[in-house]
Amino acid sequence: MTGLGSADPKQLGPYRLHGVVGEGRMGTIYLGRGAPRRGERKQWVAVRALRPELLRDRPLRARLRRDIQVAAGCVRSPYVAEAAGCELDSEQPWIAGEFVPGPSLEFLVAQYGPLPESAVRALGGALAKALTALHTAQLTHRDLGPHNVLLAADAPRVVDYGLGMGRTGLGSGGGGWADDVFELGATLVVAASAHSPFAGSMLPMAREDPDLTGVPESLCPALLACLHKTPESRPPLNVLTHAFDLADTAENPTAHWLPAACMKEIDSVADAARRMSGRRLFGR
Repeated sequence: MTGLGSADPKQLGPYRLHGVVGEGRMGTIYLGRGAPRRGERKQWVAVRALRPELLRDRPLRARLRRDIQVAAGCVRSPYVAEAAGCELDSEQPWIAGEFVPGPSLEFLVAQYGPLPESAVRALGGALAKALTALHTAQLTHRDLGPHNVLLAADAPRVVDYGLGMGRTGLGSGGGGWADDVFELGATLVVAASAHSPFAGSMLPMAREDPDLTGVPESLCPALLACLHKTPESRPPLNVLTHAFDLADTAENPTAHWLPAACMKEIDSVADAARRMSGRRLFGR
């Protein structure tokens, strides 16, 4: 996290920006504060300044706007970062969502290696519940992966849902519920083994079987079912929730199931957010 530079905006929509949270494939992410609508309570949000060239397609803008509106009104889950609005037709388009004070699963695995089986199971249960909440609202994630699973002190959160643009190749038409299940399995393979399931990629080449080297044996049946080549053969999320986390460990704060080194990273991100915002609102 860094302060705002001379080229960074100071405000996007109703949100005053306090610093840069990170850089993504789709644009810069800022820490902002404001009220989504007049008269509502101010809140801390992650505001993504989208690259305008990604939104030239009008039907794509319409679909994304609808998804954000539906998510803001209908999706309530401790494992899904709340949507906080968007502006897609301006010179600088943006999307805002709940700020999650924690690192990505991608970062934690790169720094500390695979998670213990108990942590992978808790994470799997949480992510399956997150996808269930989205699917209940008739939304799909479209781009679930270790880069958009954030782990905070209270719970993991799925972020950037609905932002997958033009993704194909998973075998169910792109963007369907079965694609989300496939990506759930691929994400958990990374969490359990610190490598992608397909030759350095989250997606398979033609007829490529997943590589589960290093994955605990007891997790393999559920993960292989998620990664089945036939979308219709992938299991429903309620089955996966129990297969991964029968004891509902995910309902406990992450300190109960994440390694201590990962919790130190979570605390570090929360500390950086506190310094950036000047408020003691984040972390344990």
